[in-house]
Amino acid sequence: MPTPNQRGEDVTGRAAYGGASPLNLASMRVGCLIGSGRDCDIYEAGAGKVIRRAKDGRSLEREASVMRHASRGGFPAPQVYDADGPDILMERLDGPSLYQDAAAHPRRVSDHGRLLADLLKKLSAVRAPGWLPAVCVGSHLLHLDLHPHNVLLTGDGPRVIDWATARRGASAADVAATWLALASGHVDPALRRSRDLMLAAFLDRVDREAARPHLTVMADRRRTDRNADNAETAAIDRLLASEHITLEEAVHGRST
Repeated sequence: MPTPNQRGEDVTGRAAYGGASPLNLASMRVGCLIGSGRDCDIYEAGAGKVIRRAKDGRSLEREASVMRHASRGGFPAPQVYDADGPDILMERLDGPSLYQDAAAHPRRVSDHGRLLADLLKKLSAVRAPGWLPAVCVGSHLLHLDLHPHNVLLTGDGPRVIDWATARRGASAADVAATWLALASGHVDPALRRSRDLMLAAFLDRVDREAARPHLTVMADRRRTDRNADNAETAAIDRLLASEHITLEEAVHGRST
């Protein structure tokens, strides 16, 4: 007997997202599984479209709204056609991630670091919707997980995916989150030198001093993430130590 990943699967009992889209997920069929991440699976959904489905059944409607908001602000987020509960119907994006491209083309890693900085600068021009929770004082739309795995290099340019952690706040906090991800995220040992070069290029292009006060809050958020392990936590501690962030500064950072 074929599994749901091998046959079409009806998506039933779901209303169209907010009535804003002419499409309705209740009338769609989910095709084959074509990708899987830590939290979501990606299924074919017709020409140029995919369905992103939360593995734990949580609603993705707020994330869909954030992507729509970012796109309206001129930022290269995926186009959303429809959303309901744990499903988002969105455009299919073909191309390697920034991480994959860096592994295949090590000479590009400095350019990739600058690209991450440029994407954050572009995002800083987008004001967050008022209903989005704040992570710190500020009115900017923050991605807070903008790292090489979440940037796809498509034929139409870079596109930023996975907006589950989006918040409202100061754009420097987003810089701190990417800084932390580059410095502490898991990387193949053969790519560590490339990662270091990417991080150096990134830091050369951003306001490091403006981002530095946000490192502790971003570190605390990452430590409490269920996907963070001891190795990543240790790398986070090393980064804070290398920036000479004292216990007093850390406590102050958490309280502001």
